[in-house]
Amino acid sequence: MKAVILAAGKSSRFYPFNTEEHKSFVKVMGKPLIEHTLIALKKSGIDEIVLVVRPQSRIQEYLGNGETLGLHITYVIQEEALGMGHGLLQAKDILTDSFFLLSGYHMEFGEFRNEMEQMQDDNETSVVLVKQSDDMSQFGVVELDGDKVINITEKPEVASSSYRLVAMYLLTPSFLSLLENTPLAEYHFEEALAKSAKEGHVKAVVTDKATISLKYPWHLFGIKEYLLSRIETSSLSERAHIAKDVVITGNVIVEDGAQIMEGVVIKGPAYVGKNVIVGNRSILRNGVSIEEGAVIGAGMELKNTLVMEGTTTHSGFIGDSLIGKKTKIAAYVCTANVRLDRQLVSSVVKGEKVNTGIKHLGVIIGNNANIGIRVSTMPGVIIGNNTIIGPSTNVMKNVADNTRYFTRFQEVVEEEIHDEK
Repeated sequence: MKAVILAAGKSSRFYPFNTEEHKSFVKVMGKPLIEHTLIALKKSGIDEIVLVVRPQSRIQEYLGNGETLGLHITYVIQEEALGMGHGLLQAKDILTDSFFLLSGYHMEFGEFRNEMEQMQDDNETSVVLVKQSDDMSQFGVVELDGDKVINITEKPEVASSSYRLVAMYLLTPSFLSLLENTPLAEYHFEEALAKSAKEGHVKAVVTDKATISLKYPWHLFGIKEYLLSRIETSSLSERAHIAKDVVITGNVIVEDGAQIMEGVVIKGPAYVGKNVIVGNRSILRNGVSIEEGAVIGAGMELKNTLVMEGTTTHSGFIGDSLIGKKTKIAAYVCTANVRLDRQLVSSVVKGEKVNTGIKHLGVIIGNNANIGIRVSTMPGVIIGNNTIIGPSTNVMKNVADNTRYFTRFQEVVEEEIHDEK
């Protein structure tokens, strides 16, 4: 059986990490998310992969034909980002049997494959994975009659069910024919799936297991947690330098070339990538992943944070945050990561205020940013790519790409001190 992976969309809600490549190319624990997904597919017994990518995709260059992963990868190009239905149809001619369809970040696929296949009782039946949710505003809503799907509605104003789609499907060639005859629209794929359901050709596997979503940047926390939780035992490379008084507890991976200096405390699960430097007396706790070539300065405390490749930091506190590639952060940075009233943190994406659904969220910083000394940030703030944040600035709102943002001090008082005896 083949699996089709969609990795061609613009991922506009994933800002600021959507400017260079598809969101599944972001690295966590040393590998792009799509590579983690392919490894999961291989472990589940699927080695025939169809990858739908954008033109000149770096994914194709990185993965090649899949031989190094024990896979055979066929690439299909989606010239324009016209939705998942359109992307899937680009592969129609090579999908002659039932196949799985998933996004490039569904590394939990192996937990559902067998159950979905067992639900498919003939070559006309498609199978969708669904789960219950309190918030249906961002998902396709699924109406069920037992294990049969009777209707699917994408992001309705009023939800008719508490079941939502998880982006994993077992589909058939007959569904592709229906999709091809459905007018291209924003929810082209979902409309075709709803038609198929009304014809009695869609069944559902209902799960209460954790599933991965990746619409907004803060969903990377769930992926990071998922991957870190699967570290079964510590692995400290013999080619890393770890000072004698470093304290490591829990399951921790330290890769080749890493340097962990005196007085460091690492509380696993945690990942320290290749050639990472962790300075003296730094603390890494509550699920930290530091990617290749990053530098964590002396006296820095990182909590539940992803630091991407090549970023450098000095001292301070960075909590519940996502830091992009090749960003420079000066000393004494401090990220506020909870609201004063301890309510859920909201963030602004594409001009819209979005409830993140989480109580602890610090800052999200894009690639190639420069953050000055003594900068502080408010919960849920997004700082764009190629930005400059001036010293002693409190960032209260989002900062757009290619912006210089700083505090202008209105007055400096300088006067002579007189001895008043």
